[in-house]
Amino acid sequence: MFLKRVILLLTTVVLLLPLTGCNNGKTDDKEESVSVESETSKVRELIPSQRAASVWKGEWADEENGFSDESKIYGFDLYRNGELSETDASKIDNDDCKYLFYGESDTRAVNLAEGYAMTLPTTSLTVDYSLGMLRTRYYGDNFLLTVTKENQNPYGNNENGWNIYFTEWIDRYIGSLEYLANNKLRYSRAKQENKDLLPGYTVYLYNIQFRLKIDYKYQNYDIAVVRKDGEYVQFYLFVMKSTEKQVELLDNIVKSLTEFSPQGKAVNKQGAYELKIPEFWSEETKKYFNMLREQNDVSWGAFSASMPEDSDGTYESKLNMIKEDQQRLETAFDYKLDILPTYTPISWYDNYIDFPSGIASELAGGNGFNGKPVLQFTYQYTNSNNLGGTTPVFDVIDGKYDGQFRKIAQQIKAYEKPVLFRLNNEMNTDWTSYSGFMNLLDPDLYIESWQKLYNIFREEGVDNCIWIFNPIAVSCPYSNWSEYLCYMPGEDYMQMLGLTYYEMNNGIGKNASVKSFKEMYTYLYNKNMPYYENYPWIISEFGCAAGGKAYYDWGSSRYVESELGRNSALQAEWVSDMFECFNNNQEAANAFCRNIKAAVWFSVNDYADVGGKSTITNYLQLNDELTETLEEFRKGLNKE
Repeated sequence: MFLKRVILLLTTVVLLLPLTGCNNGKTDDKEESVSVESETSKVRELIPSQRAASVWKGEWADEENGFSDESKIYGFDLYRNGELSETDASKIDNDDCKYLFYGESDTRAVNLAEGYAMTLPTTSLTVDYSLGMLRTRYYGDNFLLTVTKENQNPYGNNENGWNIYFTEWIDRYIGSLEYLANNKLRYSRAKQENKDLLPGYTVYLYNIQFRLKIDYKYQNYDIAVVRKDGEYVQFYLFVMKSTEKQVELLDNIVKSLTEFSPQGKAVNKQGAYELKIPEFWSEETKKYFNMLREQNDVSWGAFSASMPEDSDGTYESKLNMIKEDQQRLETAFDYKLDILPTYTPISWYDNYIDFPSGIASELAGGNGFNGKPVLQFTYQYTNSNNLGGTTPVFDVIDGKYDGQFRKIAQQIKAYEKPVLFRLNNEMNTDWTSYSGFMNLLDPDLYIESWQKLYNIFREEGVDNCIWIFNPIAVSCPYSNWSEYLCYMPGEDYMQMLGLTYYEMNNGIGKNASVKSFKEMYTYLYNKNMPYYENYPWIISEFGCAAGGKAYYDWGSSRYVESELGRNSALQAEWVSDMFECFNNNQEAANAFCRNIKAAVWFSVNDYADVGGKSTITNYLQLNDELTETLEEFRKGLNKE
């Protein structure tokens, strides 16, 4: 919800003025008045807010910024569970209550559920508490401040654990001069580890600006990591982006931070998103999408290899390889696959990659009714398979790739058949170049770049893409700021929810065990249902491995060689459990998978360098020797 507050100076009269807000009026507007002694001095006489005085506590004070006691507070707002509220502000119960106390020129923001207060340098604010369990957001005239309270460091509450977490997931890119140089960024002030700014706390400060302006409202990022001395799990992350350079503004906000015992419970105001089916879709695309939504069965696919573009020198060999492997799996399954997946980056280093029109038409070309598989096209903003310290996201926003995007759009439009279009999957991770982790700890940049492409497709008349928003199951970095809801591109920009959760099944001996499909996807059901109950879901990629030729031994911190396929029996059991759930999804016990309308097995192995050799670590490929697993697929797909 939004709050806009304006204090007007009048030159000759005293008026009582209500301040506008999302409820079309201040909750104690009768207490607001402005008096002017003369036209030249413009001295204001502000009347203290009685409602603020009724709840104000001394532990929230900030004397340096004028919040010494309730007599210095001239306005007050209560947000209860994300909504501006006129209820009794002293009654907290188990709600998520956030207070805004207005002084003469600043606002004291008190987050009761998370136990902290801070002062913001304006009384003209728009606030967003829709994801109150994850973050709070404050919009000023020229800045947007996002604040999160973090407590998910898995490495232990000690200095070493903090150093691992901090260097791996916070400082790794925003603290790297090489990263800044590679991405046309620079420090507007040298990064700091400051122990004086807020007594009793260590504050890590990053002030970054675009060296070359891009087509984005905010050109300056000021980031602060605030950790209490002796505390190594919990910390605060402040990400402020501004239209102008103002490096000391965030310093002053951090200086005003105080903590107290929390009251109530943080909640997300955001409820179920509305599914909006585009009117501009082709009739064929609408018909396929409606079929997916209404079916109780699951449409199936398996990924063997990415399709080359038509001009690629590997075209014929890749075409034959994919064709042969799909035929092999269909024979083993005794089932004709419904979906054919592929992956395409923006480019491979300097070479743009086009939509594989020819091979897609030959191997896919399905519409859900013509006996051919429907294409799932995963498009990723990466130039080097998500490796390295360069992100294309800033260039995407700035329009560098607009010409290539329009070409891709025209190629997809010419393909005509429905496309399951999955853009930038697994964004809530630390291994994709379009993640917030690689883009100034700001998921908004992901959203901006998503909407950029969507709008180009609309301009080019693409009417056959079903857009899939596909986070990974467990967000990494472990954090609130990078949780998947922070990346939601918007109801107008996606039509399906993608799921991804792998069981790598790489244990040894007595330690070999798996989480069942039911356990894993019940977790995702519970996580997603409050927000995406209206959408059809697709497991855009997943799998249970069979035991790699090497496994990572945490005790020795190295890979150890082992027997390939040693856990194939557990894999077969996992697949059997999966089909038990899918094929009986009308039973109450399996209701968790009713929204799942399609699934794609990732039948490709993961590799790592072990002793100088490329070695299988996650054995996901459904090879012929995995006879028990293939048999469970055959039985499950044919409902035996």
